[in-house]
Amino acid sequence: MRGRLLCIAAVAVLLLAACGGSSGGGSTQLSRAAYRAKLAKITTEAAKAQSDVGQGLQAKTVDDLKKTVDKFADATQRISDEVAQLNPPQNAEAANTQLAQGLHDIASGTRDASAKIATMKTVQEAITYLRKSPGPVKGSREAQSALTKLHKLGYTAGS
Repeated sequence: MRGRLLCIAAVAVLLLAACGGSSGGGSTQLSRAAYRAKLAKITTEAAKAQSDVGQGLQAKTVDDLKKTVDKFADATQRISDEVAQLNPPQNAEAANTQLAQGLHDIASGTRDASAKIATMKTVQEAITYLRKSPGPVKGSREAQSALTKLHKLGYTAGS
């Protein structure tokens, strides 16, 4: 009888986990395929944000350029938050955390750059600053390192 109760309890725990329920309130760990799919979607969002900011370098005013840079910072922060909310497979947890932090740092560095260009008198001066500044180096390194790890683990395209 005791063995049967343990078996029923084990099945109940498995069912709760499969349905997304948990006593801790956290989300169910993503399968390898589901995590890859989420990363692919996030990569597409990040590529669009990067493309949009690249096109923004055609801005005619400092204000328009600042708005474009702010939009990129907001998109990067949103993507960072999205990555942070993922519950990746166990072997990807550290890289996922590093990626979320790197993206967060990129957003923060981009906001700093936006504040700097807001003080500039001409759009050309602001564009030159953006092209010559090292940008959010720490965040970029963190994100690149995390993506390299995720690639080696087989979670990103080309793996």
